[in-house]
Amino acid sequence: MSRAILAAMLLLEGSSALAQEPTNCMPIHFARGQSFATVRGAVGSDEPFPCYTLDTGKGQTATLKFTKTNGNMAFSIYGLVDDRDSYSFKTEAKTYKFVVFQNMRATPDPFALMVSVRLMVSVR
Repeated sequence: MSRAILAAMLLLEGSSALAQEPTNCMPIHFARGQSFATVRGAVGSDEPFPCYTLDTGKGQTATLKFTKTNGNMAFSIYGLVDDRDSYSFKTEAKTYKFVVFQNMRATPDPFALMVSVRLMVSVR
């Protein structure tokens, strides 16, 4: 699947493309007392892409960043952002769904993606 087609599928809310969202996503869980987790896997350029879900509360800061990659890995968060290798955002109380994919390679390569969710703290 080309990068342009994947971007169109992820960003066209309300279209039939979203009916094809993965349904077998793995939830990300943090160890007790931790605010981050690392997901590891391997991905090629053929579907199905690894899919994950992240449950958050309102007003938290979520950060996704590759810590191991061949330089060709990216992720897309459905309805939020496409084709990134790192991204931070203020969360809503919802479940975010994202996929990991390669931009150009065909052979599967390993990746490690650090996911963190922290409460926003204001300093006075």
